[in-house]
Amino acid sequence: MKQVSPVAHSPAASGQQSVKMILTNRFDPDVRVYKEARYLTAQGFDVEILCWDRENEYARTEVVDGIRIRRFNPPAVYGTGLQQLVPYIKFLRQVRQYLKTQEYAYLHCHDLDGMIVGAACRSANPSAKLIFDMHEIYEVQGKKQKIRRLVRALVSRYHGLADAILYVNELQLEHMSPANRKKLIHLPNYPDAANFSSDEKTVSPLLRVSYIGSVRHFQQMKNLLDAASGAEGVYTSIHGFGTAYKQLQELEAGYPNAQVTGPYHFQESTRLFSEADLLYIMYPMDTLQNRESEPIKFFEAIITRTPMIVSPLSRLAQYVTRYGIGYLVDGEDIGEIRRLLAHIATHREELAQMRERMKSIQFQFTWDHVVKDLSQIYQSDPNR
Repeated sequence: MKQVSPVAHSPAASGQQSVKMILTNRFDPDVRVYKEARYLTAQGFDVEILCWDRENEYARTEVVDGIRIRRFNPPAVYGTGLQQLVPYIKFLRQVRQYLKTQEYAYLHCHDLDGMIVGAACRSANPSAKLIFDMHEIYEVQGKKQKIRRLVRALVSRYHGLADAILYVNELQLEHMSPANRKKLIHLPNYPDAANFSSDEKTVSPLLRVSYIGSVRHFQQMKNLLDAASGAEGVYTSIHGFGTAYKQLQELEAGYPNAQVTGPYHFQESTRLFSEADLLYIMYPMDTLQNRESEPIKFFEAIITRTPMIVSPLSRLAQYVTRYGIGYLVDGEDIGEIRRLLAHIATHREELAQMRERMKSIQFQFTWDHVVKDLSQIYQSDPNR
């Protein structure tokens, strides 16, 4: 990947309240983190994101839309689980050492791994507000009951340490104490309408089926490629970076009617959706996290009026059925996916009907409706 040229950055202006965000990916950019940071910057806060670039691919420091980025580089391979533990600890120590030299009023920690780092760094500035931004449902990740109890206890501990907790899904509130519930602010991961300048589609004789987002589930993506392979008039695209990206990229040559493009900037989203007739949103349905999650790409599909394909076992199926805006298919059944694609390819008028239905809900799930709730945490005077 081409490196981003470093940009010099300056410390917070006099009187400006400083926010340090902790993020355990490289911010290329992480869309939710970017949206929050951009909003806070617009409100007059100085925001610096401290993130982990495992493969040292990006600039150490840069400025993105007024947001300062500082990357730390303990080497590791993304997606290798516990093999990253020692580098993770190094990242924690480097962040803590850096924070000892800084003044800030807020320490905003993204996800559980970011919160663990932030809590370990709190001694650097005990008066700073500690914010736990929960992007996912954590305790259901462990399939064994003992692991689930351990994760539950760990999450509960960090709920207790936080001054405020951001959540995206009601399931994240199960087993939470009444005291910690008082810290909650609901901040669903809706798209920023300003990032999508058009909902028009480019014209193509092909049925274009796309996946746009974090590429983490290899088998579900390969099932799509296999189902579309050899299908007349069908073209598939997988856009995004994640643990399954490189493996899928290695297979790309075997699928002449497909492309695996890799990382993209959020500013490319309008173009990518304009080239997608259908959005494929498929995850393995063997975890509660995947069944109940509401990924941002689903709401991006709504704002761009892009019909979608989802699993009937997913929470998303309720929206698709209620509004008549997509199709349900078993993502594990290649034959079923193939038959669905063949049906859609010969009934393109159905897509036009779905796009028309989307007009009534197009701007119902947008970031501007919810982001203002951050003001419950962030105030111009941190002592208020």
